[in-house]
Amino acid sequence: MAHQMRNDTDKNMTEENVKTYTARLEQEKDGRWSVELEEEPRVHTWGKTIGQALTRMREAAALWFQTDEASIELVPRPVLPAAADRTVEQARKAREQARNADRLAIDQTRKAAIALTNRGISMRDAAAILGISHQRVHQLLTPETPSRRKAG
Repeated sequence: MAHQMRNDTDKNMTEENVKTYTARLEQEKDGRWSVELEEEPRVHTWGKTIGQALTRMREAAALWFQTDEASIELVPRPVLPAAADRTVEQARKAREQARNADRLAIDQTRKAAIALTNRGISMRDAAAILGISHQRVHQLLTPETPSRRKAG
């Protein structure tokens, strides 16, 4: 129990100590990516790929701020031509709308499964009506709890 409490405390301390920085990325004419911290432009580096540039930036930021790399969170902000930037933003919004629609579909399907089974309709028949598997109906009807069974 004490070990678990210590791990939870360590986790909370780690989350509290994480600093978020904006990593401004710009592709150079030779194809490499330059990256600098918007909050501290004196911290900059580069990489052949965005991933490599961000890895190197995390290392550089940790050295600059004299901290552990795990305490550095980078939010990439690529500098793109206006048209490309608009297209990327539209794609992000579309993905967010899709996530919201998916959450709504799950919620509505759960409500429908509950309504059908409350009327005495079997899970298999509810599944046929809803166009999903009977296993999915069972999942939707099972209350979500962090741990249903306690060990010991």
